[in-house]
Amino acid sequence: MFSNLTIKSRLLFMISFLSLLLIGIGIYGLYGMAKSNEGLRSVYEDRTVALGQLDIVVRKLQSNRIANANAIMTPTPENIQKSTAEMEENIAAISKTWDAYMATTLTPEEKILADKFAEDRKRFVVEGLKASISALRSNNVKEAEHIVETKIRPLFVPVREGVNALIKLQLDEAEKEYKASTERYTSTRNIAITIIVAGVLLALWSGFLLLRAILGPLGTAQEVAGKIAAGDLSSNIVIHHNDEVGKLLHSFKSMQDALSSLVKEIQTVVNASVQGDFSKRLDLSNKQGFGRAIGESLNQLSDTTNTGLSDVMRVTNALAAGDLSQKITQEYPGVFGQTKTGVNNTVDALVKVVAEIQQIVEAAAARGDFSVKMDMAGKQGYTKTLSELLNQLSDVTDTGLRDVMRVSNALAVGDLTQSISKDYPGLFGETKDGINATVENLKTLVNEIKVAVEGINTGSKEIAQGNQDLSQRTEEQASSLEETASSMEELTSTVKQNAENAKQANQLAIGASGVAGKGGAVVHQVVGTMASINESSRKIVDIISVIDGIAFQTNILALNAAVEAARAGEQGRGFAVVAAEVRNLAQRSAAAAKEIKTLIGDSVDKVEGGTKLVAEAGSTMEEIVTSIKRVTDIMAEISAASSEQSAGIEQVNQAITQMDEVTQQNAALVEEAAAAAESLEEQAQNLSQSVSVFKIDNSGNRTSTSRQIAAPTETAMAPRRATTPARSAPKPAKAASDTDEWQEF
Repeated sequence: MFSNLTIKSRLLFMISFLSLLLIGIGIYGLYGMAKSNEGLRSVYEDRTVALGQLDIVVRKLQSNRIANANAIMTPTPENIQKSTAEMEENIAAISKTWDAYMATTLTPEEKILADKFAEDRKRFVVEGLKASISALRSNNVKEAEHIVETKIRPLFVPVREGVNALIKLQLDEAEKEYKASTERYTSTRNIAITIIVAGVLLALWSGFLLLRAILGPLGTAQEVAGKIAAGDLSSNIVIHHNDEVGKLLHSFKSMQDALSSLVKEIQTVVNASVQGDFSKRLDLSNKQGFGRAIGESLNQLSDTTNTGLSDVMRVTNALAAGDLSQKITQEYPGVFGQTKTGVNNTVDALVKVVAEIQQIVEAAAARGDFSVKMDMAGKQGYTKTLSELLNQLSDVTDTGLRDVMRVSNALAVGDLTQSISKDYPGLFGETKDGINATVENLKTLVNEIKVAVEGINTGSKEIAQGNQDLSQRTEEQASSLEETASSMEELTSTVKQNAENAKQANQLAIGASGVAGKGGAVVHQVVGTMASINESSRKIVDIISVIDGIAFQTNILALNAAVEAARAGEQGRGFAVVAAEVRNLAQRSAAAAKEIKTLIGDSVDKVEGGTKLVAEAGSTMEEIVTSIKRVTDIMAEISAASSEQSAGIEQVNQAITQMDEVTQQNAALVEEAAAAAESLEEQAQNLSQSVSVFKIDNSGNRTSTSRQIAAPTETAMAPRRATTPARSAPKPAKAASDTDEWQEF
């Protein structure tokens, strides 16, 4: 039965159920809020306000005692008048506040405590405060003090205990109300959560059933509609419900059956048209509405298509065979008429383009003339594009061939400054890159040859000059070797003397190391003594701090004694004088302790500074001992090195003998190198003249090579002549110069 209900009825049922559930939850929530509000009102009006009133009572009671004590301590008429007036105002204020407190809702226990407090307070006011006020106004201070001791102090104790009991009761009642409110909130929250959860679960279950009952058939209807829209008419539509969705599915089923029948008939006509048979037509006898309109339109389309395609096929077959004489002469409406015009215009355009292309090809092929171009006037579409492309091809070909011809003519006369700078696409671009690369490679090769020729020419001249210098140096070296031998003998005696001096210095360094070690030990002892002095000073500072604390405590005790003496009145005046003296003595002791502490602190700072300086002196002594030990080790190494130098000098003497033999061999080699250098210079000049025919820059200067070669020769020779003054230097410097020249050679 539920499945046959309409969607409207189902939705109304769900809305009613959820509305009732929300109303129930809202009523229960309002009940909980009302209970919570009642608890908050009770806490504020009966407890918070009452606590404020009791606090006023306590403060006024304390103010009365202070005012009474102030009048007794300073019994001047003005002060007595002021204090008694204040006490009367406080009594009136307490009475007013207590009346307001009694007007609130009181528990039985609170009522008992309140009555007891009122009775105690009444006795305290009548027998204590008012009696003291009368005595003070009568300037009877003694009587007022007697009332304070015998009435006010004893009677104030139950009053204070009573108000404290009321305050504690208010706090306890507020805590009880808070706990009760918390329990009510917890209970209300749990019940509300239970109802909400149950209602939500029931609503979800009902909604799920409703959605399944609605969305299932709707999904089926959507699927069927989608398939029909996509052209699928094979869906099996099964109807289970008699609601709105069921009726919609029944309509879809009827529409699918009608469309399937129409599609089958159209498919028959289309299959025949695919086979080239446009004679098939739809049967219109049993059709109406959009089915009949579709049938009539398809039949008319078949007739027009059959006739138009026949004419188009005739002309296109002629175009395919290269025959441009065929055209469509029959008139057609709409798109077929436009097709006829387009086909005929295509034939005319092709006839004109073929004629112009024939002219361009004849000019380029027969005469090599690329200046003939297609006429762009009146052209559009593919004819314009074809004409632009042919004109562009002619321009690119003409420009490219002229650039290639220009560079080739320049290469023929040895001019390497010409290149192709314009960009070309495709094969023309590759040709441009190849020609430019050829020019650059030739230019690089010629430059390298020129540089190499200049280098060879310069090098040959330098070698020739060097051989001459080498010959002179060889002679000078022979005489230098003799002088070196005599110098080595002097060096041997000097090295032996250095060894003896190093041994004596080593002994002295060992003695200094022992003395420095003793000094370091003494410094360590001084550092320990300074640390002990520093520790003793710190202990003295701690003792002074204790004395200062005792003085401070004594001062506090003197102050307390002075206060008690003031309370005692005439009996405590002598004790007050003694307390003042003790206080002065404590203050003087504290001042003296501070001064001693300051002096001792200054001494501690100075002792710490001395300790740091002594510690630095100790570390410096340790560094001195370490340095002396290092000096001792270095002196031992110097002694050993002196012995090694004696052996090395003997090896140097042997090397000088070998150098004399090598010098004689070098003389013969120098003569052979001079002859080879002269031959190399002559060949370099011949190669330079051969390369000078190429032009590699825009200046056109082909004779600059010989002038550029001469300049480096003079520059290279300058350092050789600069070595001549070194021969007149003293012997050791001369020997060093000769050694550098041999290394350069």
